[in-house]
Amino acid sequence: MKSQFRARLLAVLLTAAFVTVPMTMQLHAEDVDTLKQQQAQYAQQQAENNEKLEDLREQKSEQAAYISSLQSQLSQYETQINDYNNQILDLNLQITQAENQIDELQTQIDADNEKLKQRLRALYMAGEASNLEVLLSADNLVDLADKTEALRMVTQHDTALIDRVKGEQADLQSQKDKIVENREKVEQAKEALDAKEAELEPQLEEAQAFLQQVTQQETDLQSENASIDVEIAKTAAALSEWQSKQEQQAAAQETGSASTGSSGESSSQQSPSGENSSQESGSSQGGSSAGHSSNGGSSSHSSNSSTPSGGSSNSFASVISRAEQYLGVPYVFGGMSPSGFDCSGFVCYVLGIGRSTAQGLYNACTPISVSQAQPGDLVFFTGTYNSGTTVTHVGIYAGSGMMIHAGGTQVQYSSINTSYYQQHFYSFGRL
Repeated sequence: MKSQFRARLLAVLLTAAFVTVPMTMQLHAEDVDTLKQQQAQYAQQQAENNEKLEDLREQKSEQAAYISSLQSQLSQYETQINDYNNQILDLNLQITQAENQIDELQTQIDADNEKLKQRLRALYMAGEASNLEVLLSADNLVDLADKTEALRMVTQHDTALIDRVKGEQADLQSQKDKIVENREKVEQAKEALDAKEAELEPQLEEAQAFLQQVTQQETDLQSENASIDVEIAKTAAALSEWQSKQEQQAAAQETGSASTGSSGESSSQQSPSGENSSQESGSSQGGSSAGHSSNGGSSSHSSNSSTPSGGSSNSFASVISRAEQYLGVPYVFGGMSPSGFDCSGFVCYVLGIGRSTAQGLYNACTPISVSQAQPGDLVFFTGTYNSGTTVTHVGIYAGSGMMIHAGGTQVQYSSINTSYYQQHFYSFGRL
């Protein structure tokens, strides 16, 4: 049942979109009721979509703030981790220097020990170091005391020197141990930050994915609202045209009745035979019929001739209906036929005007502000490619930030609020 309703509604909308008298006169009361019901459903759907958009934008704002907070934390962690890495490098350098100094002192100790050994060995081999020899070689007690003291002093000096070097070596080893201990603390702190960073990164990825999903939902709802705007305009055009024709018919009937009454009254007063009155009445009705036919002919002709951009919902519905017939037609540079369009060729073909460029169309338009833009106006862009002119691209504005145009690879609907089109936006214009 619903599919039959949609099929019939689509047929009515397509009929109404061309805004010609014979086609709109086919609307019946039940069709009008159906269109009004659909119009109310469109309005309700847009209201629901706007509520969803408001909720999505709130979620988007909250998610963006959350992502910013996560990124700030990660940035702080990264800064601290880099600081810890620098500290570890510096401590490693200190450890290396301490180890080198310890090795140097050990080399000195080994050398001093070797000298002491060689000296004692020389004294022993020469037989000059025994207490008996020192005693016998002494000239007197004073000499004996001097020689004994000299031997003792040599031994003590070498031993003290070695002990001092060993003490320095022990101090360096203690310093090294402290540096190693400090490095371990820094490494532990770094590992803790690494763990926190690893914990936050999946949260950031998840938040970014959710933000992307919300943004896509927002884009989809905006596109849906733009499509609903188009359908609302078509429906309004059909209803407006039907109402206008109803009023014209009622006015024609009143005029005919008044003319007939006046003619009958005149006939009864001036021409008893009623022949001339009958002819005048027929002529009057014929003139009225001709005038109606002329209006119908004019409407039929305007659907095939040039159509101004912007303005009434009737003209907009007509333009959009013609434009939508070519959705999916491939983009062909320089093309101006249903086998392929470029941007200006498509606009010129749909509007039924002579071939022009995007710059030429802009020159023919009256520039209007963004706040004045209406569905059916033209929207112009600059710098989309190097053409040697200021204006380089044109589309037909469909309302709600959407346009229908030949761009990319085909004729399609696009949002003019994307970063690309915002960057290249130039002006709206009305023919």
